[in-house]
This record gives sequence, structure tokens and C-alpha cells, in this order.
Amino acid sequence: MKEVKTLYSVLIGILNVYSVVCVVPYITDNSSENLRLDDGNWSGPRDSRESEWVKGAFNYVQNLKCEDVFFTTEKECLALLTVTQSSYVVHVAPFSGHRTYETVLPEEVLTRKDNNHQGVLVLDPYPTANFGHLVIVFFIDYKDKRTCDFENGIYLDTHGDCMTLALKRRCKNAIKRHGRRKHHARRCEINFLPFVYLANLSKSYNQKKHYNYLRCWQGLAGYSRCPELRDESVTTELICNPIRDNTKRCTTTHEMVHTNCNMFEICDQAVLISGGWNRQTTGVRFQRNLESIYWMLRKNGFKKSHIKTFFANGATGINVPGELAHHVHPAAMKLALRYHIQTMCRSPHCVNSLVLYLNSPAKSDGTMYLWDINSDGLAVDAEKYYLKEFKEDISNCQAEYVHVIVDQSFSGNIADAFKNSNDHRNVVVFASGKDNEYAFDDEFTRHWAIANHTTECTWQVQKQIKNLASKSNPESHEGQRGEVRTTIFGAPCHVIPPFSNRELRHDYLGCQSLPTALWIKKLFSDKNPWRY
Repeated sequence: MKEVKTLYSVLIGILNVYSVVCVVPYITDNSSENLRLDDGNWSGPRDSRESEWVKGAFNYVQNLKCEDVFFTTEKECLALLTVTQSSYVVHVAPFSGHRTYETVLPEEVLTRKDNNHQGVLVLDPYPTANFGHLVIVFFIDYKDKRTCDFENGIYLDTHGDCMTLALKRRCKNAIKRHGRRKHHARRCEINFLPFVYLANLSKSYNQKKHYNYLRCWQGLAGYSRCPELRDESVTTELICNPIRDNTKRCTTTHEMVHTNCNMFEICDQAVLISGGWNRQTTGVRFQRNLESIYWMLRKNGFKKSHIKTFFANGATGINVPGELAHHVHPAAMKLALRYHIQTMCRSPHCVNSLVLYLNSPAKSDGTMYLWDINSDGLAVDAEKYYLKEFKEDISNCQAEYVHVIVDQSFSGNIADAFKNSNDHRNVVVFASGKDNEYAFDDEFTRHWAIANHTTECTWQVQKQIKNLASKSNPESHEGQRGEVRTTIFGAPCHVIPPFSNRELRHDYLGCQSLPTALWIKKLFSDKNPWRY
């Protein structure tokens, strides 16, 4: 009897193993055994199931019928068909076996409740463009062909995977609304790389929820190289965290950033803002952009202490030949950023020429993403700089001139927002493109950095850039037409003969002394809206 029970137990064990192998054979796939990818990229074998995903996804894009496409505009779809395979960058969250992924975008949860997936693939057709720009996202699940066809998926028979196009929630019924497709198209676009993490983790593994499993596929034959990213060790936390460091230097209020408004002195000042959002969207090129603009400002008389830089989660500094590294504040400190701008704009005779450089990931409505402070992939108010807030911060600005240089996607929306604005009479906005265009290749920033600002008005610089731009259509708008016609440091243009270097240094570059009487008269004027 005892031997019978033992034999029975062995048979049951064999049957259990057999049933597992038969029902879920895909768990044994070894193309993605190690899901934690600490090196920042993913390098799968050429014959992996993930490589089959890439082939299926690219074939899908190449065979799009643009008159029927609903996840973007017909114009954008036609442009997409002209992008060569070698221009694409591929991102993948590799096959997860018996586990599943949850996926979120900055503005919404992409996967529905109880509908997680076993793989995520992203094709990025414009890896040199600033986010947000169109990316095509696919979900992968192990399903039979009948179910896959029923769900309008792409069936890959080698491993039995089914690929479906990821859609934002507001596009749920877009397929049925062909007559209103154009109205929904831009809102349906996925413009950011999703944040992908393992679902249903126990409380003891909560820290792993904030680990992004979506990685760029390095060295994938036939596709573009992965963008150069900042080192992972310097992007995991805020460089200046007020809770961790417990110092005045790291508070989120005005104590973090000292605003230089000295009595009887007026100066040129600048604020450089590059949000970044997360490591994947803030490559090293954005830090180079900041360095080039900082160098341009220093060359044109802006004092080091009068240039404040807010970058991603912070950085060790901006390096310019011949100078000590310039301190960089985290863009995540939104309150300090806004307080600094407001203080300069509300202080009479503080600023002559105020230059604001914006180079952040952006939504189509002009909202700028700063930094994902809690690393959950979803953007809350403290992590976004709204266009409405930006307009409020520089409304009725007491600076003599305000030059806003915007090199980010959909920058035309910001320019349009200031057109003929009575509250922004001394503001001029120079945008890298129209309201529906992406910002490509950092070419707008490069042109501004190398332009001759000694004699040329900012308007002239913008006109030259417009003639040189290859992929976008730079545009500009101002609060009151003709109010701002100066160089970037506030000097008049078209002066004949041109100013000498001595005249520029004495009268326009950096800081100038103000007569005591003029200061006092302005300070106590009843017409001054920011009177102390």
C-alpha cells in the first residue's frame, strides 16, 4: 500500500511538470532570463524572440495605409513612411515569462487594469528629435492565432506571440470615428517613451516598481545606435534633495537660489531650463546644449553669478574652458525656479536684458516636463512647468527686455501664447519650430550659440536661423510689435559706426551703475506695480 501511494505521488508530480511544460512552454525561453538590465541598454541575441518582434513591428509601420491611420495625423504618417530602417532606434522590455508588465506615460496609465503584458517594444523614428515626438509602441502577449486575429494583432508564429498597437485611453473609440479622425489624431499620439515595470509586486519589492525595464537595444543590426545617456549613477536621485541633505542650499524655496538684484545696479541676467524628465529623455547632448548657451552668454558679458541653470535632477556643473565648473540646480526644484524668475521680474531696475532658454521635453500644449522626482513614470503638477505658469511668472516683467529662446518640440505654441499680449509688451519669443513641429538635432541651439551677437539683433539672428533650418520652421512672436529690437545683451542695433569694445563694456555688457535719483524715483513710483 505504501509503495502504491509513493508511485501515485511520483505520477502526479510527472503530470504536473508535463502540464506546466505543455501549457506555458514560453516560460523556458532564455532570450531574456535576466530582466534586470543594469548597464542601461539591452543586447539580445540575434535569433531571440525579441528580434522577431522588431521585424513584425517594422513591417507593420512600412505597410501603413495613411488614410486609415488614427494614432497620428495623415501628414505625419506619410512622413513616417519616408524614414529609413537605419534611422530608427529600438527600445524593448524583453519577454517576461510568467510575469507581466505595467506601462505608463507621463500623462496617463497606458495599460488597463488586469490587462498587463509580457513584452513592450517601441520604435523611435526620430531619435535626434526632442521629446515629445511620435513613437510607436507595441504590446506583446503569448496568445493563440485566433485570439490575436480577433484583437487585430500581429501574430508571430515562431514563438506564438501576439503584437498589438498600444493606444492612449482617449483613442479607445477612434477607429469608429473616421469622420472626426483628424480632430483626435494629435491627441492620440504617443510622444514619450513609456515607463515599464513589473506588475503585482509584493510590498517587500516596492522599490523595484520604480525600475524601468524598457531599454534601448544596443547594436541591433540595421538600426540606429542608441543615444548617449548620462551615467546611471548620477540620474537615480536628485543631486540636491532637501529631505536627504537637510541643508538650506537644498530647500525648494528662495533659499536655494540667490537672486542677484543689487541696489543702484542693473544687470543682464539669464535662466537656462532643461527639464529632462528621466534618464532616457535627457541624454548628454542636453547638457552640451546648456554648456553652449552658457558659453555664448558669458562671451557676451553675462556675469557667471547672473546665469542660473536648472537641469534635470541636477548635475555636477557646466564646464567651460578657462572657468571653474558652473553650479547647476535641479529642474525638479520648481518652486525655487519660479521664485527666481518672479523675483527678477518684480524687482524694479534689477534686469536690463533677461534671457530665458527652454530646452525640455514638452507636450503639444506647451507644458514642459521637469523631472520625475518619485520615479513612477507619471507626471504630477510639481513635475511640470505649465505654459500658463510661465506666462504668469514673466507677466508685466520689470526687465527692460525679455528674450525667450525655445528649442523644444511644439515650441510654436509658446510663441503663439505671447503674440500681442498686453501683459508681455517687452517679451519676444524665438521658437525652434511651429506649434505642430518637433525640435530636431539641436540645430536651433547651435545656431544661437555661434551667432554674432555683438552687432546683430536677436531678430536678425532668428531670421538667419530660419533660412538655415533644415527640418523645422522657426518662428517668433512678441507682446508688442517692435518693442524689443536689441542685441541679446540689450544694446541698440544698426548703429553706425558700430560700438567700440570699450563702449560696449562700459554701457551695455554685464552690469551698469544707476543714478541714485533714478533708482529712488522708480522705487517709490505710484505706477510701479511691484512697489516695495
